Order: sequence, then structure tokens, then C-alpha cells
Amino acid sequence: MRKALLLPALMVLMLPSPAGLAQSVMNIPATPPARTTPAASALPSMSRDAVLARGRQLVTWFYAQNLDPVWAAFLPTARAGFGDDLSIFKAYRASGVTTYGKESRLLSEEVQSMDGVTYYLRTATFEKGPRVQWTVAFGLDAAGRVVNFGILGGTEAAPDQQATSSTSGL
Repeated sequence: MRKALLLPALMVLMLPSPAGLAQSVMNIPATPPARTTPAASALPSMSRDAVLARGRQLVTWFYAQNLDPVWAAFLPTARAGFGDDLSIFKAYRASGVTTYGKESRLLSEEVQSMDGVTYYLRTATFEKGPRVQWTVAFGLDAAGRVVNFGILGGTEAAPDQQATSSTSGL
């Protein structure tokens, strides 16, 4: 039931707090298409496997603080939460690394669709807060560009989901 609530919650929490297949996904254009290209909503949606691959790539970059390609994939709606300023996005990520550390345990990965956006949802615990689970959400359009981005969480992980040791996450 918690997962069913993630997408509506994501729509509210889009703004950050102040403080063959794999190769094809890597080549998804990160910038909006030329005006001659059909609108993203007119394109067929990405397959579940393509969404998982794209989401994993974006999270890998995000966790490694390699934020230029993540930012390049953000459409204006995703950038707006950071004032359309890459330096604010980089400071946001650096603050998260300092506060929470590395991912210590992957709890789940999911793909959900809502209102023409397909979400890659990755729920994990982190080394500096192993009892708390966080969900990184990338809302993707049909071309794999990021329409929405958010991090949801602060909920207590079940005892069997809490990290017991630091494992090298992403």
C-alpha cells in the first residue's frame, strides 16, 4: 500500500528541501527534441526494462555526484525545483551525501506510470541512517528525459529491511 501512495506524494514533493538495451538507453537524448519531432506524449512509452535501465543509469550518476549528465536529462519542469540552476542541484546532492552517506541497502526498484509519466522508484537505506528508507524518483517521458525528480522518505524501515552493515552501494 505504501507504494501506491508514492506517486501522489511525489507530485506534492517535487521541490527539493533547501539544504543491445543498456547501450540504447545510454544514448537517449538528454535535451528536448527539435520542434519537428512529435511531442513526447505522442511517442510510445518506454518498456519496463528500458525504464529500469534508464533509471539505474540516472541513479548511478546521481549517487556518484556526476551530475552534468543528470542535469542534461532534466527537462525544464525538473530543473524548476532547483531554480534552473545546476549549482543549486550540485549543492543539494552534496548535502545529501554529507548527511546520509552512501546507499547501504537496496530495498526495492519499481516502475509506475501516472498521467503520461513513467516513474523509476528506487527505495533504499543509507549508511548514516540505516533505519530510515528513502525513495529516489525519476519521472521519465516517453523519450527517457526527466520530467519530475524527487526524493521521498524519512519512513522507518522494517527491521528486516534495515541495513546491518555498510555494503558498497552506488
